[in-house]
Amino acid sequence: MFSSFVTLLREGFEVTLLVAIVLAYLVKIERRESIRQVWYGVGAALLVSLSVGGILFLTAGELEGRPEEIFEGTAMWVAVGFLTYMILWMRRESRTVAQGIRRGIDSAVAQGGSLALVSLVFVMVLREGVETALFMFGITRTSEPVQVAVGAMLGIAGAVALGYAVYAGGKRINLGVFFKVTGVFLILVAAGLLAHGVAEFEEAGLLPALMPLWDVSSSPVLGAETLVSELLTAFFGWDPEANLLELLAWIAYILAVGYAFLRPQPLPKSAAAANPATRNS
Repeated sequence: MFSSFVTLLREGFEVTLLVAIVLAYLVKIERRESIRQVWYGVGAALLVSLSVGGILFLTAGELEGRPEEIFEGTAMWVAVGFLTYMILWMRRESRTVAQGIRRGIDSAVAQGGSLALVSLVFVMVLREGVETALFMFGITRTSEPVQVAVGAMLGIAGAVALGYAVYAGGKRINLGVFFKVTGVFLILVAAGLLAHGVAEFEEAGLLPALMPLWDVSSSPVLGAETLVSELLTAFFGWDPEANLLELLAWIAYILAVGYAFLRPQPLPKSAAAANPATRNS
């Protein structure tokens, strides 16, 4: 449940934040008549995203045995790739994302037609929607569907509330802190998905199952479907029957992506130019 909550809170807030920035800027430049095009773009992107998610789940449901394992492992790895890009991109761009969106709106409005604005919003929301569909598919393969659904609904509710607060209430949220905290949690979840993808490929015979490390699947505390196991899976991608290759994949991802995410970010050029310490004497 926690994995789906954080995922939908993060992804949903990104969507609502982007839409809130677009709506607020259109109001500021007195183009309220264009707000309808924004919702057209949002609606179309959500429809396509739901279709992608539906295709993933229907396809997985039709497969059995080795093809199913290969499909699920591939979907998990693709989800990890999309999520990793999103985490690192937003970490880098969170301070300037609003300016980029405003430039895009100015360009769309300058073209005069409604299609340009619809397309701009559609592409922004679609990227987040497809990422969410892929990631939720991966999470449902490692958690109970009911728990995933509850966490997803809570995450969506929280994301909508935050987005509305930004747009209507004029609330300022420290985006850097928000994306950094949620990013750390999502890195842990993504590492678990990567390891579970390794396990799927091992079962399909595409990767060797190197050196079993532990098997506590029948344990009343750490075994499959126990509360502690569910919590560890949500936070760390726990596997009651892990082997060395899964563990190495998990550690490698944490170290590589964690370093890229947590290392100090360079100052924007404008801030560096304004800092006397960076000027040549």
